[in-house]
Amino acid sequence: MIRIGVVYNTVRDLCNKDQKGFVTPAVFNTIAEVAQMNVYNEMFNELKLANRLRASGSDAGRDKSAYKMVEEDLSYFTSTRVLDVAGGEAEGAEEMARVSKPTNLSRIISMHLFETNTSLEILYDIEKAKRVLNSNLSTPTDEFPVAMVFGRFGYDTNIAGQHIEIYPNTISEDVVMNYYRLPQKPLYVTRDIGNGLIIEDAVSSVNFELPAHYLGELIGEITRMIGVRLRDDVLTQYGTAEITNK
Repeated sequence: MIRIGVVYNTVRDLCNKDQKGFVTPAVFNTIAEVAQMNVYNEMFNELKLANRLRASGSDAGRDKSAYKMVEEDLSYFTSTRVLDVAGGEAEGAEEMARVSKPTNLSRIISMHLFETNTSLEILYDIEKAKRVLNSNLSTPTDEFPVAMVFGRFGYDTNIAGQHIEIYPNTISEDVVMNYYRLPQKPLYVTRDIGNGLIIEDAVSSVNFELPAHYLGELIGEITRMIGVRLRDDVLTQYGTAEITNK
């Protein structure tokens, strides 16, 4: 975890160095949330690069492996949720059961039936989903179930993106989902201790949920975004350089 107070103080000092103005906690909190998501999403881009290095035989071995490093970082965000298909959570339909996505869902890793450990084929593409459902050869069965990760073909705007459809609806087991969760929202909170002194409220503040070695990249991302906001080329270039040299 990265202490939010450390990041705030560093960014504040960087911005005040050239008397460009004080970064308020409110502005910082707005930018910090976006910056954390940018760094978080970059981990998945790094995983793609590491996979290419691994496939080409260029990845270093053991503890120096780029693939191992990224996997280790992302493992902090792995989570498991049992979707109550067999019980009361699922909404029944004529040919499928619909379950709500976890509110902190980022990306699905895998899904399988709770008791038999049967894997579910996960579909995201609407056209492929239609072909699977309409084919006599690939129609979902209890032995070969399917999970569709979108609203009912995306047509129903009230449920699109919020539910997962499990086919067929004859499945009598719950479904286990392994997934990457979203990082918690960072929050910098202050308190007045008198005599005009304002300090961090460490109890109420929420730290960045990122591995410690992303500190430089995170500060660079926030500084770059503040530089763009203030139209300050020095801050923007500094932040960009920190991100590039991570």
